[in-house]
Amino acid sequence: MSSSSLVILLLCAPIMGQIPVPLSATVGGSVLIPCSLPLNSTSIKWFYWQQEQSNNILFHWHISEKTQTTASEYRNRCQGFNTEFSSGNISIRLNNVSVGDDQKTFSACVGFDSTKGLKRQCKSSLQVSAAYQDLVLTINNTLNSATCTAHGGYPEPEMKWTGQNKFSGEQLKLKDAQTSHQQHPTKKTFSVTSTVSVKELQSVTCLVYNPRSKQQIEKTTVIDAPGEELLSAIGVSIGVVAAILLLLFVCFLYRRRKTIELEALPSSKPRRLSSRGRENCSCFFFQLIRR
Repeated sequence: MSSSSLVILLLCAPIMGQIPVPLSATVGGSVLIPCSLPLNSTSIKWFYWQQEQSNNILFHWHISEKTQTTASEYRNRCQGFNTEFSSGNISIRLNNVSVGDDQKTFSACVGFDSTKGLKRQCKSSLQVSAAYQDLVLTINNTLNSATCTAHGGYPEPEMKWTGQNKFSGEQLKLKDAQTSHQQHPTKKTFSVTSTVSVKELQSVTCLVYNPRSKQQIEKTTVIDAPGEELLSAIGVSIGVVAAILLLLFVCFLYRRRKTIELEALPSSKPRRLSSRGRENCSCFFFQLIRR
């Protein structure tokens, strides 16, 4: 740290215990870090914004237009409003907010012509958040479980499960969910996966709640009872087999009736069912099968 930076830091030290103003910021967005001076700002000689507990300078202004190098992590991210300085507004805007900015405290230190000491300091602390997205809810009928996933959020969310009982219709708060979080190695945002039992439930709802931004997303799905599809398929198969057996029985009765009628006719030789009669029965049978 240079000697000039050390002197400035020491000048700020007596009021470092000031309670910071919390500011909400969104990942990828911008946030205004405010500071408005009630004094006659025409006497401002210099001011700068600094990240507390470090020597990282965000923004620096001097009446002589001398500048101080800003820290690399803030370079090209901070914007001052030069036309506002004369009215005492020395607020700055921090762009492209990242998870790494979360819980950082920034202070504005001001020097005036009339004194070498610090006259005023503004202090703000960032509370960064990111919305959770891509909510997916899946049901595993074999395990009687539901799994909910979401991505790209910050900080870690609260997972809430509810379900409707299939017998009473009562809406229940589900407990004992197994929840895990995974943080992206570079973006530092979180992905969440949560699994809960859905036994004896007609439907289930998964809700992902961001405790900082108060944002929430949810999804509901109806649960098919295990084996319902199989039972339905078996029922259809039984119906088809029963229809075929009925048709065979009808065809048998038809042929037998025709045979009896022919045998009852006066003739020296017993007559057999004509090929036309057999064809009519067969055609009737196969047409019904095709339908």
